[in-house]
Amino acid sequence: MRVHSCIDSVPMLRGLPDEILDRLSSTMRHLHFGKGQLIAAAGDPVDSLLIVASGHIRIVQCSTTGREQIIREAGPGEIMGEIGMFAAAQYEGDVIAADEAEACELPRKETLAALSTSPESAMILVEYLARRLARAEQIIGDLGARDVAGRLAAELVRAATAGTGAGSRAGAAVEAGTGTVSCAACAAGRRLARDAGSGQVVLTGSWAEMAARIGTTPESLSRRLRALEDEGIIARAGAGGNAITVLDMVRLKEMAGMF
Repeated sequence: MRVHSCIDSVPMLRGLPDEILDRLSSTMRHLHFGKGQLIAAAGDPVDSLLIVASGHIRIVQCSTTGREQIIREAGPGEIMGEIGMFAAAQYEGDVIAADEAEACELPRKETLAALSTSPESAMILVEYLARRLARAEQIIGDLGARDVAGRLAAELVRAATAGTGAGSRAGAAVEAGTGTVSCAACAAGRRLARDAGSGQVVLTGSWAEMAARIGTTPESLSRRLRALEDEGIIARAGAGGNAITVLDMVRLKEMAGMF
């Protein structure tokens, strides 16, 4: 009999035959991480696949001045370590638990053996890696071609035009007809079809997290948000001003260079 687990939440794995899934389940470890716990250090080998069951796990890099840059964040149903499935790889930053998190760990060798029996599942992994590459190129482009104001504008535009669907901090949570989304949807690289003319962006993380995501400081982020408010491009409400209504999408896109 098949034992359901967090494997079922990963598209590239849940299509495998039951006997392969049973074999994977027998090698899987269930892990719990406290908020801020170091899971792997930068330079450690990627020798397993982590499936996030609850909470969020992120990869961060720290500059010599102590500034933290969030490279990637994975939430429930998402995976980390897939880059090591095809070739020897190392983590490009420290892997930490952003909050209390539960995860399932699958050894690389057993996971590769399972994927080799299912070309369809292997192709899903290739598509997943292609989306990650596209997101990485987007981040590099943002950091190289846009200043802080442009990166903030681009982050808000992507969130406000994410589409209609449901998700967590790592996805998009949009109320139909309102354009209310999680800004951290941008960090996960998820894009949906609808382009809302304007919308309300609800930040589910902290301002410090968002600042790290776009490569700036919380103080600079606060100044940029105030400037957008003063110019009538956005309006803020909610606790700590975390609900941002885009009033002028055209000007915001112009600032982001997204025309």
